[in-house]
Amino acid sequence: MQVKVLAPAATATEFIKSALDLDAFRYEGVVPKFHTAKEMAGFLLDLYDSEKVVGIVNGNTYDFELRDPIYPYVGRATS
Repeated sequence: MQVKVLAPAATATEFIKSALDLDAFRYEGVVPKFHTAKEMAGFLLDLYDSEKVVGIVNGNTYDFELRDPIYPYVGRATS
């Protein structure tokens, strides 16, 4: 089994309206940097198609990066 992790940053979705109990919300002018849901879907597909296990949005640049595991883990033993 292989697990991949997508770590997004601010993403413009309809969820924020429910979370804040609002009728409308505009990300532009309120949230300094964000990705659209369509962009995040593209990032997810990039991660899925790659050999990397982590897809993360860099919090400083908002660039999407594909990475190897961030924390060490016990690998499969070889004989």
